[in-house]
Amino acid sequence: MTLTLEEFNQCISDLYEQSQQIHDRWQLQKTSKGSYLVYSFVDQDHLKHEFHIVYSESYAVPVLYFNVSRLDGSLLSLDDVWQLFTHRKTSKMYETITQQEHSILHRPFFVLHPCHTENVLKQVANQPIKKKFLFWLSIYGQSVGLPLSVHYAID
Repeated sequence: MTLTLEEFNQCISDLYEQSQQIHDRWQLQKTSKGSYLVYSFVDQDHLKHEFHIVYSESYAVPVLYFNVSRLDGSLLSLDDVWQLFTHRKTSKMYETITQQEHSILHRPFFVLHPCHTENVLKQVANQPIKKKFLFWLSIYGQSVGLPLSVHYAID
């Protein structure tokens, strides 16, 4: 169960519009290289979290990129990021969170590897595409501290 680029673009446009209605923080970025969503916040430890939802042409699924930085702009290391999520740690964590070049911005970002996303989406194969997208986002986002309002689940 994959998504076409057109389905992905519709999903991120819908999420952005809904975000505007509920006064959430999602921002839609459109570039010549593709469109993507951005969500950022500063936590109680003064760390800036920035999340990007980007389309993977190779896997034909959405991908969650993220960075965590100090307020001076210095990025946390991969080890520091793993420490942030130790309460969510599984034996597969070190296989799924990696650092690589952002496919649109060409800067280093952490990424939840999309190799298993298709299998996750198969669990909701009979649902409308928007529900599949939100299912994916709630699972992947939760694993790295992305807050997602329950209002997105309401049609």
